[in-house]
Amino acid sequence: MAERYTIRTSVFESGERFPLLVDFYSGVPLFDPTVFTLTEFRARNRASATIDQVLRALKVFLLFCDKYQIDMEERMLEGRMLELGELDALVQLCRLPITDIETQSDASSPVPVREVVCLERYRAKAKKGLPEVGGDSAGVRIRYIKQFIGWLADRRLLSWNAHHPSRAALLNARGIVIHGLAARIPTGKGRNKTRSRRALDELIQERLWQIVDVNSPENPWEGSHARIRNELIVRWFMGLGIRRGELLGIRITDVDFRANEVFIARRADDPNDPRVQQPNAKTADRLLPISDDLAQRTRKYIFEERRSFSKARMHGFLFVANGGAPLSLRGLNRIFEVLCTKHSGLPNIFPHLFRHTNNHNFSKLADEQNMDPEKEKKTRSQLMGWSETSGTAETYTRREIERKAREASLQLQNTMARMQNDSE
Repeated sequence: MAERYTIRTSVFESGERFPLLVDFYSGVPLFDPTVFTLTEFRARNRASATIDQVLRALKVFLLFCDKYQIDMEERMLEGRMLELGELDALVQLCRLPITDIETQSDASSPVPVREVVCLERYRAKAKKGLPEVGGDSAGVRIRYIKQFIGWLADRRLLSWNAHHPSRAALLNARGIVIHGLAARIPTGKGRNKTRSRRALDELIQERLWQIVDVNSPENPWEGSHARIRNELIVRWFMGLGIRRGELLGIRITDVDFRANEVFIARRADDPNDPRVQQPNAKTADRLLPISDDLAQRTRKYIFEERRSFSKARMHGFLFVANGGAPLSLRGLNRIFEVLCTKHSGLPNIFPHLFRHTNNHNFSKLADEQNMDPEKEKKTRSQLMGWSETSGTAETYTRREIERKAREASLQLQNTMARMQNDSE
């Protein structure tokens, strides 16, 4: 499989990160995707992570055009864009993992014509279960591709006068393609929420603490620094419910050991951050309390582990990789990949899962304290960095509602069983 396009991030002197979709072999940025992201996203101060996501969608579209030998510029000159069968093929491609898309694009071919096949062949093909990305991810791709196609058509239309022979045809084709793609965006299955974003239950949390203990023989990480740092990371995640970008952006100076507080700051495009993929805070700045135990463990990590790396003295970020450089997003994810690989009995654990777990534990505490629902909502929003009017806090109460519904259902069933036993 030969990679044709790749995303590379440029870091400007100001600290701004700007992703570019480039030709893999020449390293030259592709003109249309670059102008599109500059004018439609960077000009509106969209985050670099958003631009990166846009370019990943455009990469899918370019691979689609390569696969089916589609020249959009030539078609627009003729007043055409995409045919109905091509729209269906593009949407289907958006549902596949990028590695599968790149594999398919290696063999260029025209859009396949629908053929009649026997029922048994169709069933056998369906049973193979080709891997697909989530409907939300496919929808994001389709939306950005739709916006890009509309932008290409608008640019061409604005370059023509009102009497151009292909103008009316292209304008009509643009409307059909945009409407067709919009109609094919997967809708969220709002009823399938039972297994969505579940927190770690108490038994799994207890098991996790046993495994990540620095002195545990089950600890999956090698080296004193990795063990101490990783246990501390789990404690920060579980105790504060912060995002991974917020954790990796914490500087030593953000931690006030006298007041036992930490400042969660937004520092987008920080010129002093050497990481190309800069971890960013998505929510609001806020000051969070830290316990005496967490403060002591953090201080010990700084003075006994972090200080041993000379490279760590060149920056102020709290958590460092082995060697002293600031811990990267990829490095953080790798920590939990190792954990899950070494302990297959654990569920799939990733950084954001701790945020849900923290909210689950907070909900239990609020129940124990008989906290007023409105006060609970505002307190949760403050801790998580949300606006009080955002409504995001309500999405994190679903697990507690399910738990209470389960308890009520069991009570009803037990009551029925007692009534039956009494009658007998």
